[in-house]
Amino acid sequence: MFPVSEISTILYGNSSTIFKNSQDDSSSSYTVNLTLAVIFFVCLRLVISKTQSTSPPCERIIEEAERTNRHNGHENAGFLSKEAGFSPLRTMKELPPSHAAWDQLVADLPHLIQTQTVRDAVTKIPLLDASPETLPDIYLQRAATILGMTAHVFVRMEGSEPLTLKYNGHSDILPPSLEIPWTVVCRRLGRPAPALTYVDGVVANFTSASSSHGGVTLENLELLVPTLGTKEEHTFIGIMIEINAKTIPILHQIIEAQRSVLANDPSSLKHAIRSLHSLIRQITRILSKLNASRAYKTHIDPVLWTLTVGNLGIPWVKGMVGAAGTAHPFFHMMDEFTGRFEYLTGIGQEAQIVRATYPIHWRQFLKAMMEVSVSEYVAVSKDRELMGLWRTFTSSYHGNDGLLGFHRRKVFGFLAVSFRIGRSTTINGLGHKRRAEPWHEVDQELEKARLERSCLDPDELNPDTEPSSNKVFVSELIKHNLDESGYWFSAKGSVYDASTFMQNHPGGDTVIALCSGQDITDSLKAVGHLTNSSIRNKLETYRIGTLEKPKFTSSQTKEVYLAAVELGQKAAEMENVHRRNFQLLDGKLTILDKPGVLTPKKARHLLDAKNRLQDEHVPALAILLDVLLESVAVLDVKLDLSATRARMVGLLSPGTGPGTAARFLD
Repeated sequence: MFPVSEISTILYGNSSTIFKNSQDDSSSSYTVNLTLAVIFFVCLRLVISKTQSTSPPCERIIEEAERTNRHNGHENAGFLSKEAGFSPLRTMKELPPSHAAWDQLVADLPHLIQTQTVRDAVTKIPLLDASPETLPDIYLQRAATILGMTAHVFVRMEGSEPLTLKYNGHSDILPPSLEIPWTVVCRRLGRPAPALTYVDGVVANFTSASSSHGGVTLENLELLVPTLGTKEEHTFIGIMIEINAKTIPILHQIIEAQRSVLANDPSSLKHAIRSLHSLIRQITRILSKLNASRAYKTHIDPVLWTLTVGNLGIPWVKGMVGAAGTAHPFFHMMDEFTGRFEYLTGIGQEAQIVRATYPIHWRQFLKAMMEVSVSEYVAVSKDRELMGLWRTFTSSYHGNDGLLGFHRRKVFGFLAVSFRIGRSTTINGLGHKRRAEPWHEVDQELEKARLERSCLDPDELNPDTEPSSNKVFVSELIKHNLDESGYWFSAKGSVYDASTFMQNHPGGDTVIALCSGQDITDSLKAVGHLTNSSIRNKLETYRIGTLEKPKFTSSQTKEVYLAAVELGQKAAEMENVHRRNFQLLDGKLTILDKPGVLTPKKARHLLDAKNRLQDEHVPALAILLDVLLESVAVLDVKLDLSATRARMVGLLSPGTGPGTAARFLD
């Protein structure tokens, strides 16, 4: 083998001598020319082969995608470029005149949602042709976003169908004017069935004032197809869009990391890993913009989020996977790069199903990442500095204090509110099995998926501080769930008063109000508040005493007492939920809402809340208490509970208002 620079010498230097000695011999001249041609093509093949062998597979796939998309005149095979990463190079802001009715429909969505007339309006729109003859390929992505978002608004923003109800097909609930063209558009995009994908709802659903694709932020973007126009919608979706924009430099560093491995250049690989570590921390900072605390400018109301954005993406067809966070291309890219090989958890399997629905360019890119394993190169390198850098970088992604740990704690805070006020499931079905409190079930599944990425972080153990001498009984604790009495909660045997901290709580005041009067040890463990030393120390400043238990003369008495405590705390929680549902009156479910004005949309949610309280919560509580009182009756103790029992039985009587925790524990 020889360098490219020597080709000229070989071709011209040596050939001049050959030609000089054989000018009159045509046969020899032919032989020489043939020989030179063979040498030239061999050299060319060697040069090309050498270039391809050092060109990272990810880079080659990106360049092929760029050529394909340019040739097609659209990006329907998948957004993938060095300039914009997984984001679109161009988005269509309107459909052709023949389909202007769809553009007008989405412009009207906030008003239709507010007045609860979505279904009537969608049913009346004309059935438009979505074939290539009338709707060119370049408009397909916008059409998919419009039709998909409208379909989800049709099902989730009006009507009383349970979130867990599943149909056999879209035609069981959607009108032909929506279902037929949506089916055609999705089929033309290569999808097996109509579905609102992550590409439709997030990746392609924005426009920005930024001069560069990487400069897109929550603050300078607007949604192309907003359904509500609220801060909750803009912030939640906008943060995911900004994360996608900040994926662009990460993609470039991954290419450089692959290039370094192919060139066996550990020095340049270390540089790439240091850059990736910094970029992952930037992603974590972007995610921190998602706040429920009113102390932050970008805060969103978790109650309003639940009733609108949180429920919007839940699919209604059997076997359909929704566009949840597991569909974000950033996480799939990072999982492959960091060497994840197990997808056995529920969320892991969901991620694999979602990946199979990705556009072809994305699937090819993720497959190319497997061709050069940076994680395996680091593992066998025996370079201590390189291995240390890799551990630091991977921990910043899937460590307990890294991005995925931070993400899990963010999710927990929002879902702890969502499930309490009536949400029955996540987008893809977590939380409905009720093996535990649903927000704990989701948290456990997210933690399993994090640990599946082969990152075990030891818990930080902190000794308990000396408890306060004040003693608080449960009967007193559960009465403190009001502005007038204050907001108390207990954890690990201690009682805390969060009244003065509520407005500054990073997780928002709503979650504290919903947890007041209860023991929340498990929740604090889930978000790391009991293992993080600085948070634990802060928590101790709000301690007001210890939770006192009576002395028991028998195990039976103890069991009855513990059951009564659980029921009392559930009653307090029920009261918290009912009160917080009225929070939406002062909020905006659509951009057109005015605080304090009862719209049809708000009225429907309040009616649903009333029905859950009246038909589900109170009767269940009364029945359980009745069983408990029967158990008390057979104990060998003298108790006069007839008055309390009569009041509890009255909970089931028509026209009787719901009892509160205070009513039956006074």
